[in-house]
Amino acid sequence: MLLKVVLFLCIIGNVHAWWELVFKVVTGGPFGAYDLFVNNGTRNINNLAAQQLTNQVLDHYKSDVMDDMHSNGVTKIRVSYYFGGVEAQYFVFDAVGATKTGWFSRNRLLETSYDIAALATAVGKGGEYFSIEGDIVSSSSIHRHFYVNEGYYGCSGDLGWTLIVDGPGPCSMESLPTTAVYFVNTPSYSLMPGTMADFMAVFVEKGTCISSGISTSKEYLLINETEEIQQKINAIKTNLTIPVNTTSQYHRSKTCAEDERMTSRAIGFVLGVGLISVLSALILFPDIHTLIRHAMERVCEKTGQNNLTK
Repeated sequence: MLLKVVLFLCIIGNVHAWWELVFKVVTGGPFGAYDLFVNNGTRNINNLAAQQLTNQVLDHYKSDVMDDMHSNGVTKIRVSYYFGGVEAQYFVFDAVGATKTGWFSRNRLLETSYDIAALATAVGKGGEYFSIEGDIVSSSSIHRHFYVNEGYYGCSGDLGWTLIVDGPGPCSMESLPTTAVYFVNTPSYSLMPGTMADFMAVFVEKGTCISSGISTSKEYLLINETEEIQQKINAIKTNLTIPVNTTSQYHRSKTCAEDERMTSRAIGFVLGVGLISVLSALILFPDIHTLIRHAMERVCEKTGQNNLTK
């Protein structure tokens, strides 16, 4: 079975950009996802299953990259909402110079799968949010984070895009005993909470190189590393290539399997004797024909001589 990986390589021309998974909130995971993100620390960094783009582990994941995003060279951040094993919606933000939570904002939005014009104009209404903190002022019983909301119109009428419910609250969408990730699967804002996602994933893109051509971190990819990367890829391909004539299937195709049954032996014996007899006859037939012809000639000669003597 193929596993989905948490590191993606985008190659545009000769410029490399890595999307690295740094944070994942899983629907069905324990409350506390928001605190996990805003506080320093990691979670499930030794659990490879939790780091895959699946919800097979009902727990969250966090690396240490976001604890110091600037020294780690983070330039862009992608927030993706997965449903049915595929990315359903996403946002991409400019992270250069941003704070740990300030990058998730309308002003830093670079691209999105949603209608970006609607996101830009939905401002100034009661219950309008576009932040990681979300609604932390309406009530102490509300735990709505990574919240992109157009406005409050009552529990059954709220309009928005995405949110994480990270604790109990007054509306039906907050009745679950675990964390829940929601998104609307429409081009613009719609009735909340929309669709329950499998999980939300946060990826970062790190700088490739600075203008001098010297990387700001040894973890970055330089533009001139293209050839080296290609050589490594070719080496991996070579190591993974298995010659056909070394496979067990090839060896089996060149080996006869024994059959111990008497009927098989008898059939083989009869066919072998018959084949040998036929081949022998074909080889000897011209000589036998010549011998018979010479014998007949000798008989005719002797018969003729006897007749003359008489």
